[in-house]
Amino acid sequence: MADFHQRGPITTLHRLTADANAEATSSVSDPRIGKGVALLLPCLITEFDSPVLTEMVRQISRLEWLGRVIVGIDGASKNSFVKAQQLFSSLPQEITIVWNDSPAMKVFENSVGVDPEAGKGSNLWRCIGVVAAFGGIETIVVHDADISTYESSFVARLAHPIVDERLGFDFVKGFYPRFDRHGLNGRVTRLLVGPLLESLASSTPASPDISYLQSFKYPLAGEFAVRVATATSFAVPAHWGVDISLLLAARAASCRVAQTDLTDNYDHKHQSLSVEHPESGLHRMARDIISTTLSLNGGLTVDPADFDIRASDAIAAHRANAISNSLPFDDLMEEAAVDLFSKLIRQRPSFLPADLPAWDQLVQRFPGCLTDLRSVVDNQTTAPGSSETS
Repeated sequence: MADFHQRGPITTLHRLTADANAEATSSVSDPRIGKGVALLLPCLITEFDSPVLTEMVRQISRLEWLGRVIVGIDGASKNSFVKAQQLFSSLPQEITIVWNDSPAMKVFENSVGVDPEAGKGSNLWRCIGVVAAFGGIETIVVHDADISTYESSFVARLAHPIVDERLGFDFVKGFYPRFDRHGLNGRVTRLLVGPLLESLASSTPASPDISYLQSFKYPLAGEFAVRVATATSFAVPAHWGVDISLLLAARAASCRVAQTDLTDNYDHKHQSLSVEHPESGLHRMARDIISTTLSLNGGLTVDPADFDIRASDAIAAHRANAISNSLPFDDLMEEAAVDLFSKLIRQRPSFLPADLPAWDQLVQRFPGCLTDLRSVVDNQTTAPGSSETS
């Protein structure tokens, strides 16, 4: 059972009783509320080869209260996109499938002056634009497409703090423990972000942004919910620092922010450490996260020796936690990850591409852009219950 402690400037919503998920589902069961919620699912075409996504779709099909599902697909050819649409065609909700790499999408992006790198951030940015283009949606829920321990209750748990007027939050982040029979997962969160924030807090105790980030139990979680009117005001990074950046955007927008306990055990596709390949895997992810975090307040610096001590302490703490729960613990793998993170801490922050503009900003500059975006997706999207492109 979860604890009930609160820490820092955000609110933590625990699952203290067996009725917690039922309360969340009840909050969205009224069609006037549930139909105003959309699920955004950024994914790669390669994820359609996995039984994990098939099981996720089966569970999403239970959410008859949900207003719309928007799936952004990266890396698809025309043929693979058509095949991918078939997986979602049986869902009872309104379905919009976005082919991010289509020629028409590239033409649209050129027309509004953006040329985003492929990745979760740019995928999410397009999906937010599509929600705004369709209208009728007030709250969006976002989660990854590779969750091997997926539960359909995640969607209501994330939406509930926003749609329930008694709670009235604007931005909600999910949290959970990550482990499997091989041991503890989530290396970047456990062994990089935690020690890095601790080190920065000790050297810059007056930084409210650092204290705010430390309030989150899993700041890199891909699961969150936000009001559409808020999401369209966010500039969205196209790099791996997107999760940290969105948390800070919510703070800058004076949002009421909460984090909600989603499940007792969460896991998804594991990334390679990629020690020798700085442009892939956890290597690229860690570098972008470090650069994003150190860019706060005009630029922060971290004491590498202090980070090393805190990272070493983190390994010891997680080793003890694993032992106490009869889980395996690979010291060599943990130390290899910390060794890489320590080297990256000592490098100059990498150049990060400019954020993608907020949709509110684009609408001011290009008043017809949402209509144009809707036209693009309407002409490449499967109608509900069909496998033919319109």
